[in-house]
Parts: sequence; structure tokens; C-alpha cells
Amino acid sequence: MLKTLALTTCLGLILATPSLAETYTDPDAAWWGAFLETLDGTAPDLKALALKDPEYLAADEFSRDEALAKVMARLAASRATIDPATAEVVLSIRADFGDYDAARGGFPVSIFTPTSRLPLDPRGRSLFFRNWQDVALFPATRDQGRALRKKIGQDSLLALVTVRDIRKSQTRSEGYEGHVASVTYSTARGSEIGQITPPDVIAADPATMAAQTEAARQKILTAAGIPPLGTTWDAAKQQLQPLWPVMASSDLVPWGNVRRVAYLWKDGAVQQNEAHDPAKGFRLYLQQREGAWMPQDGEHINVGVTDLLYGSGAGAVDTRGLGAGLACYTPEALDRCAVLIFEPKDGTHVLTGAYGVIEQRPAASAEAAFKTFLGDAAGAFEGLATIADYDREDIRQARKAPVTGGRGVPTYAAGAGHPLTANPPYDPLKNTTGIEPIRREIAIYAVEGAEGRTPLVYVVGQ
Repeated sequence: MLKTLALTTCLGLILATPSLAETYTDPDAAWWGAFLETLDGTAPDLKALALKDPEYLAADEFSRDEALAKVMARLAASRATIDPATAEVVLSIRADFGDYDAARGGFPVSIFTPTSRLPLDPRGRSLFFRNWQDVALFPATRDQGRALRKKIGQDSLLALVTVRDIRKSQTRSEGYEGHVASVTYSTARGSEIGQITPPDVIAADPATMAAQTEAARQKILTAAGIPPLGTTWDAAKQQLQPLWPVMASSDLVPWGNVRRVAYLWKDGAVQQNEAHDPAKGFRLYLQQREGAWMPQDGEHINVGVTDLLYGSGAGAVDTRGLGAGLACYTPEALDRCAVLIFEPKDGTHVLTGAYGVIEQRPAASAEAAFKTFLGDAAGAFEGLATIADYDREDIRQARKAPVTGGRGVPTYAAGAGHPLTANPPYDPLKNTTGIEPIRREIAIYAVEGAEGRTPLVYVVGQ
């Protein structure tokens, strides 16, 4: 038997080993229903549940009332004993080892991927593994791997997965996330193969998290070439003019018998500078060159058909149909583009939100690009790897692109800072199945699929 091996630490939240943990092994859908109701703080309809209970259904016409009361009391008592903070769940799952990966030093495990989930109940609620990356590989030297493959062949294995700290997901629809505390593998005949015990996450100091969040904010503002939220329109213009070749406002104002954009900057000079409607907000589009994204004089604004990862040929990713997107129009260079949102306040307009693209050098993965860009400040973010539903043909026809097989592109999405009180100003994963918007002050989406670069989409709000 291979000895127990520990994997490397991952970014994440605190998880201490639970004291006096109650362990539940392969619980059924009814238990999960009770557990999730307790976790969510929702009040169950005990009578409706009792009417379906076998004990009540077995009662005759003379004892049904007594049986109903008894079953309801039992259900209430069982829920009272569930403590999500200390509950530990052991799950028996069939797993397969992929081909030995010499570069990573082990066998990829089939049940631990960015989108792996365990269906919990008929309602469609699912459990995801928050630290799946820590257990995605069964470590083994080349000699150990050769011996193990000889022992198990291509047979499936039984994985006993112990999960703790289960919480409602903030990013996955009907999703819950748990921390994998250990995984024990054995053959179908009961011969144990080995155990993986990932480390618990180190406690995060609130002051450190706040400092990292602020560092990330400043990194984004500097790299994106935009002012901080709260900047007035007059001050923003002065800051932006030296940094951007082309800027255009979304607000159309009367000009004789036609209407034209209120503000236009290009060729190093102000071309148009009219007062914006004091009662309405507007958007300012920042680009490297003119293009179809620009509002035209006398025309309504329509920025729906754009290309987030602008380019052509293999690897380019279209996002037509996803709403107000971005088009840097510079596939030949690592560049940036942005949309700034201004809202009326105190007789002027102030910057209340922004989103844009900061193109990075090609990286081994979306997550690697994210970490390289932020450095130590990445520690403030909670993230997940997903498959963005971007498919050229589906997007071209404005169909909602489902995740099927190899379609879609790998994306790393992460958020930091306080929760937003409203929806984020932009959601790059709007059409991605099962993923909720990241409602945090700062969100970053690293998207794979573009040739010669990795676009980082940032969204900042308040």
C-alpha cells in the first residue's frame, strides 16, 4: 500500500478541524434536504414531509393522527441534531485514474475537476468540492505509478471522500461547496490503495485581507488606466486624456436638427464636449482606436455586437450576443479597453462602476494568468475554475451555449472585497450555465482561448 501523501496548500478560506464532529456516511436525499434547510435557515414543512414518511403511510385510519404527530416530532428532533458547522460527511464515489502524468508526478483523478459535482436531491441541488485542485492528482513516483497500474489495471476504484465545512455557494446556481478533508482509495475487492490528506487552509488575517484587496484594486486601476470609483466627471476627463487614444460618451445630445455624442476625445484633442443630461447616467467607452463600438451622431447606442477577445483564426473566442461587451480592436498588441459608468450625484456625475480588459501575456492556464497579474494580492480572492459558455457558432446565432464536451473555454473567475448591494455592472459569464454573477467589489475573469494573450476581464463596483 502506498503511504499517505499530503498535497500543496491552495488559496482559500479558513478551515479548522472540527471538534466533536458528527459523521454521516452516504446520507440519502432526505438527510441532505434536512441538512440544507438547516444550513440555509429555511423552515421545512414538517407536516408535508411526515405525510410521505413510511411510518405514517403504514398507519391505519384509527392511528393516523397519532402517527402524524409522532413522525413530525421525530423529524423535528432529527433536524435539531444537525450542526452544519461541525458535520462531516463521508461519500462513497466511483473514481478512475487517468494516464500517469510524469510532469505532475501522479494520476489525474476523474472525480475532481473544475465542474465536478455531486447531485444531492430531486430539486437539482449539488455539492461541489471547493479545494478540488488539492486532490485532483494521486501523487506517485514513476516506479510507484507503474506498480499501481499493474495492480489495478484500468479498473475503477472506490473513493471514500470526507467533506467538511459545507456552505451555500455564492457563484453556482443551486450549488453548495465543501472542503475535501481526505480521500481514501481502494479496489473493488477492498484492497486499500492510498489516502490523500490535503492541508487545512491557513487562517486569514482580516487586516491582511483588507491590505491585499486594496493592493489588487490599485493594481487594476493602474494597469487599466482608469480613475478610482467616486471620481467626478470633470476630474476623470483630465486623468484619462493622456492615457487613452479614443474616448466616447454614450449620451446623445441635440445638435441642430440631429443628435451627437456629448463627449468625444481622439487625435489628442477634445472633438466634442457637451453637457450630459443631469438626470441620467452615461457610459464612457475607452478604446485604442475607433470602431463599430462607438455611438454615431444621430444614432441610438448599440454596443451589443462586440468581440471580447478580438481576433480571427483558431483560438479566437467570439462573445457576440452576450450584451454590452468589449472590443479592444488590437489583436496585434497586448492592450486594454474599458467601459466606465457615471451616475448623477450632487449636481455632477461620478464614477460608480467600471469593467474592461487588461490583456496579459500567454499563460499556462487562466488561473496562472490571474495569479501572475495580482501576485500576493491574489490571496484576497475567492475563485473557481469553470467553462465559459463561449462558442463561436452558438454566439453568432444568439443561442444560449450549453457546456457540452469540448465546447466552451476554460475560465478562472474570482472576487474580493465586500459584497455588492446591487448586481455587478457587467457579468462576463452571463450565459454560462449554472454560474451566478460574482457580487463583490472586485471581480476578475481570466479567459483562455485567445491567440497570443490571456485577457483578464475586471469588474469593479460599489
